[in-house]
Order: sequence, then C-alpha cells, then structure tokens
Amino acid sequence: MPSKKSILFVTTQYRTGERVYPIIPFLAKDYNVDLYKTYHMHPQTGRWGGDKDLRQVFNQKYSSYFQSEFTEVAQINFSKYSLIITDDCRVQSGIGEIYNKRQCLLIGNSHGNNAYYYPIKNLNVCFDGCFVFGQQEITHPHLIPGGVPSNDALVNYKNIEKKHILIVTNFIKTGFTDLNGFTFIPNNKDFFNGIDILKIQQHYNKPVVIKIKSREGGDYVDDINFIKASLPKELDYKIIVDVEDDNLLIAESVAVIGHGSTMMLKPLQLGIPTAIIKNYGYTNQGSSIYGNCKAVVDLDHNKIMNTLLDSDYSKFILEAVQGGTTFNSTEYYLDYIKQIMLS
Repeated sequence: MPSKKSILFVTTQYRTGERVYPIIPFLAKDYNVDLYKTYHMHPQTGRWGGDKDLRQVFNQKYSSYFQSEFTEVAQINFSKYSLIITDDCRVQSGIGEIYNKRQCLLIGNSHGNNAYYYPIKNLNVCFDGCFVFGQQEITHPHLIPGGVPSNDALVNYKNIEKKHILIVTNFIKTGFTDLNGFTFIPNNKDFFNGIDILKIQQHYNKPVVIKIKSREGGDYVDDINFIKASLPKELDYKIIVDVEDDNLLIAESVAVIGHGSTMMLKPLQLGIPTAIIKNYGYTNQGSSIYGNCKAVVDLDHNKIMNTLLDSDYSKFILEAVQGGTTFNSTEYYLDYIKQIMLS
C-alpha cells in the first residue's frame, strides 16, 4: 500500500479559518496533515480580543488530527508536501512568505465578504488557486467555488425552536474608513433607533440577542457598555461576544438583522427572515458577495419589516454558496482537493 501524501494546513485567523476547519478530520483520513499557526493564531504573538478564546476551541477539536504542529516557518520542511492549504488569501496574514517557500501548489481561501478582490489580486503572491464561496464569484480560472464547509452543520438545526431576535453588529462607537475611502457606519444609538428595535421586539415577541464582533485590538467590555447606553430601557435583551456554536445561535433566531458579514450567509441558507443593513458592512462595494441579495435594505424600520416578510433566499444562495442549498460544501472542497492530490 503506497504511503499517504502530505498536506500542510496553515491557519492565520480563527474568524476566517472556522469556515474551513471542518474539512480537517476528512483530510486526516486520507493524508498526513501538518499544521502551521501564524498571524492571530500564533500562540505567542497572536492576541484574542473577546471574552472566550476560540483558538482554544480549535486546539481541542482539531489538534489530534495533525501529525506535527509548527509556529515558525524555519521549522517546516516544505519538500515533503504535495499541497498547502491556507485559511486566508491576504499578504498581511503572512501567507506571502509561505508562498515564496512552497515546493507544491498552494490553495488559499477567501478572507470573507470584502471589497478588495483579494482572491483575484493576490494570485501568484499568496496562492496558486483560491477557494471562494460560490459561482457568482468565478471570474478567473484560478478561482474555485467551495462554499462554506462550516455551514453544512446548519442542516442539523433546520427545525429547531426559535428563541430570539438576533442583531449582528460590526463597528460600534465610531465608523471605520477602508483603503478605498468607504466608511462603515457604526452600530450606535442611531442604528438601534433606525431599525426601531423596540417595535421589532413587539412584533416578534422574543428577547433580543446582540452579538458583538470580537477584534484583536478591540475592547469588548467598552463596546458592551456603549451598546447598553444606546438601547431603550424597556428592551428585553442580552449582549454576547464569542460563541462556540454560531450555527446554533443563528438557527434559534426568529429573525436576523446585521451587516454584510460572511456570517449572514447562515440565516439566508436556513431561510430565516434576514435584513442586511446597507453601509454597516460591505453590501454593494467592490467584491462584496451581497450585491444581488434581496435581504440588503436601507436603515428604515418599515423597509426592514417588509424585507423580513420574504425569506426565500434560495435563488441567491444557489449562486453565492456552492453546496449552500444542499448543505454539502465540504464535499466540494474534498473533491477538488482529491483531484489535486491525484494529479
């Protein structure tokens, strides 16, 4: 029996990596898989900015599947690998250094919903090919529609009881201006007044859960206090930061209101009433995946409520997420990787 081929899996940031981590156990069945931790996932130089360090969750779930783990490039013998897979596609994640030292194909993964066209412009800088989410992004031959493997588990929660209204925030106190000059609007008092959060609660008769995005350089305690001061006193709510099972959090939502993050694909896949508010995240800027999504809406209570009435997003998901309507993105990933390893 021939010996197994080897793959190097590079993880840079939990928020990007969590979407593809579920392929790791399957890879370990057929190949010898090693791990390289860098950037925010580096155990010494990386920093967690939330209330639950989900990097430890990664270690608990996946460490047993790796033959060896590295934290420095100098520790890696690149000649042994038939394929390198990275969980990101950006230069700032340190992938460029790996790419320059590779002795095999390197396949990257989309950083997430953004306006920068990373999977296109970083070809031959960070990767030889790059997984993107769906067919709508396939504009060049090196792009691979892979979907979101972590979202496959949503199928297990399709009929779960709805417990809350979920609000997914982005920047809290102040906006952020990106390299293209686009400024994200902050989720401040104007946001909660604009959606009329109290009216939404009265409509659904459910408590509100507000999820804060943990950032490596952020202060989530300060963010929580700021949001508390921005909410109506009568509101029944709780504020959360890091969640181990965000599929469950989404599935238990009677409605989801948020910004243009990759996380918002989850309620769309489940057909949960969803409103993606313009300009609080990327919606129709640059390479955003939400340009053709009917869930995108202005900050206006009546428009939001009308948008939430129509929750059939299957047409959008067919183009936006490979395997998104059938919850089998993992199969698409593994099939493509198998083709590479057989070549």
